[in-house]
Amino acid sequence: MANSLSASFPQVWAKEQQRVFSKVNVSKMIADMGFQGEMGYGNILTRPYRSAGTVQTYTPGSAITIDDLTDTGENLTVNRKFAYGFSRDDFDQIQDKYDVAASYGKDYGIYLSNQVDSDVLGEVLNANASNIVDDGTLAGTSGNGIALTTSNVGSVFGYAKQELAKQNIASTDYFAVISPEFENILLQYLAGKFTSLGDQVSENGYIGSYYGFKIYRSTQLAMTIVVIETTNPSNNDTLVLSLGGTSQTFTYVSSIGTTAGNILIGASATATGDNLVTLLTTPGTTTSTGVALTGTALRKVQNGVSAVNSSGTVTITIKGQGVSTAVGTFTSGNNSVSAVKTIQHQMFGVKGAPTIVMQKEPMSPEVRDVQDKLGKNILGGVLYGVKTFVDNAKMMVDVKIKASSFSV
Repeated sequence: MANSLSASFPQVWAKEQQRVFSKVNVSKMIADMGFQGEMGYGNILTRPYRSAGTVQTYTPGSAITIDDLTDTGENLTVNRKFAYGFSRDDFDQIQDKYDVAASYGKDYGIYLSNQVDSDVLGEVLNANASNIVDDGTLAGTSGNGIALTTSNVGSVFGYAKQELAKQNIASTDYFAVISPEFENILLQYLAGKFTSLGDQVSENGYIGSYYGFKIYRSTQLAMTIVVIETTNPSNNDTLVLSLGGTSQTFTYVSSIGTTAGNILIGASATATGDNLVTLLTTPGTTTSTGVALTGTALRKVQNGVSAVNSSGTVTITIKGQGVSTAVGTFTSGNNSVSAVKTIQHQMFGVKGAPTIVMQKEPMSPEVRDVQDKLGKNILGGVLYGVKTFVDNAKMMVDVKIKASSFSV
């Protein structure tokens, strides 16, 4: 027979909860935050820029053509608002070994900071950056991502600096925000070579320097994924979108039904693409062509996903989720997810691009009494604006890397 003594064994609780390994934010290290003190009130920051001109040949005795000068104002609007809230019961607080408000408040504050970071890093998209380094730069196909290897990773830095030099930018304050996947290939290339890269990682993601760039590591770089619908999808074809650990299945259906993520098949591939874009653009709303998402997937799509359709070719933009993937199970071989256009966008540039104005910092939780409960609500939020001004755009390079280059 065996003893049965477990009822006498005490339960030992750790002094602290398990560690949370949070994303590292880099936006404050690269963006222009110089207008922070000037925006104590109001919601619009205006920065003008001058029109460009050229000189003319002068003939003595003849009139000089008088150029018209034009100033153009650009506006940054402080309109990005995000918040969190959770409750803490007074009795739970008495009996809980850990401080719920402090622990979860810290976590949620970091989530708000992550949102800011993803918006700043996402500014390299949508033609905001005047400079692009892609497969075409390396004698491949323009618009496609670079298949990054140890043979060409050094060239990427050279071409990025060349693009900035062509903008006549005189600076020594170059930066590069790269993903862990990009960093891995760079470290393999540098193996055995003298470099300060990777010797230590600071709290703001700084990992060292290479080729004159201060390099920051981030898991929040933006991605674009191109879904090509040459023909109309068939009933029950699916598109599975991975969003930083959360997957959402979109199912093409002939009758809309009630399952979250259902997309009605339209009269043509273009019409069906429009239906997909509508759901990705307004994911919390059920329409006649799409069923609203729920839970974590809904919030991730609301906070960082957008899409556009061009004749059935849908380009999905995903901010802040690191490496995201899409897998289509299409009956027709004409429909696919383009590997060469599934791109992770590394941000290279000169410090000060883009511009951010923060009117309410994210790390400021507030405790509010709940009228009819023995407890508190813990609330927090962030209020900010991000803008790529004309001069910012010249200071940024969108380095497009083919995501399938990486082993993820």
